[in-house]
Amino acid sequence: MTPTLFILSFAGGFFSGLLGVGGAVILIPLMLYVPPWIGVGGLNIHQVSGITMVQVLAATVFGFLSHRSGGYAHTRTILAVGIPMATFALFGAAVSRNMHSNFILLVFGGLVACAFVMLLKQAPGELDVESNHVVFKPVLFAAVGCVVGLAAGIVGAGGGFILIPLMIRILKIPIRVIIGSSLGILFLGALAGTVGKSMTMQVPWPYLAPVIAGSIPAALLGARVSRILPPARIRHALITVVFLTMLKTWWEIIANW
Repeated sequence: MTPTLFILSFAGGFFSGLLGVGGAVILIPLMLYVPPWIGVGGLNIHQVSGITMVQVLAATVFGFLSHRSGGYAHTRTILAVGIPMATFALFGAAVSRNMHSNFILLVFGGLVACAFVMLLKQAPGELDVESNHVVFKPVLFAAVGCVVGLAAGIVGAGGGFILIPLMIRILKIPIRVIIGSSLGILFLGALAGTVGKSMTMQVPWPYLAPVIAGSIPAALLGARVSRILPPARIRHALITVVFLTMLKTWWEIIANW
């Protein structure tokens, strides 16, 4: 199981740094389906959500620092969205202990579907790379953080796969700025979510070493690649990742109905 988790976490960490997501949108389906498919064991959704929450914590901090060094992070956005998101992620992670695994999977599937729909239409100014084009609206930014934090805490994801479309469509932030800023926001949310998952005994600690070892170098690599890619390519990659995850998740939901 250890080599498998390392390889899967490397993939999740790379997309975390590349696209500004926590990596859970990739890692959750991979951890659920790949280990039993190749015959090395299996993990349930509660175990996976605990693992991915810690993986998101590790990947986002290193990805954020890399993007920040390039100047693509908006501090006021990070604080306005990240603090309420962290608070609600802690609450969502704590209450998820008593939720049925099928319900958690359904919440994840709904979030991925919403993210895909919002990403389909390009927003005005989305591909602009200038960070000073952010129009700061504290109440609206905080509201987005609350909604994403609650959902992310429940499913064990950082929430980047739904946060980024909301930052594009609702907050109207250019995508290049979103990548770096979202990683800072996701770190705050993942920190609170990890505390919630840990306090409710939902983190299988023996599996974490290969997950973190794979995530950190991959997140740094993904961040470096992201800074040289055209914004349009980043957007297309994000749409593709979310679409494939949506298909697989809803296939599983329908199969278990």
